[in-house]
Amino acid sequence: MSATSAQSTISRGEAWLAALGGNAARQPGYPASVQVADVEAAGRAARLIAVVPDAASPFPRARQGEVGLIEGWSLARAVHEAVAADRNRPVKRAIIAIVDTPSQAYGRREEAFGIHQALAGAADAYATARLQGHPVIALLVGKAMSGAFLAHGYQANRILALRDPGRSEEQ
Repeated sequence: MSATSAQSTISRGEAWLAALGGNAARQPGYPASVQVADVEAAGRAARLIAVVPDAASPFPRARQGEVGLIEGWSLARAVHEAVAADRNRPVKRAIIAIVDTPSQAYGRREEAFGIHQALAGAADAYATARLQGHPVIALLVGKAMSGAFLAHGYQANRILALRDPGRSEEQ
């Protein structure tokens, strides 16, 4: 299946999470818009995290893969859980943010409920993981826009942007 046809059925973030995570189970307890999988990559534990579209989101501005309130707090939780689990381990797992974020979820409701705090919580979690010795990698597979990228990916040790035939220069 080409990247273009995969994009029409699932998001780029979902496609890359599936490609990197294989058959790894998604961690339970997260909203449909935040997919988390623990895998082994090159002999090392890794946590994959992707924000994906959720047409059923209770926040209409966060239905196309945008990072909103639910996503921000869920990203923070996913990262903090990995940091806590690895606290006493000599080798910390890699945390890989799979980034395909068209925007933060702009909206009056989101602003009123504190989207700035949710996204700051996510950015802080990634920075904390990096400072605690976790290799944090942002893999840009689609759009990386606005406050969404600041919350999910920008705090990484390394940011890798991929260019492929299914991705236009505007993305």
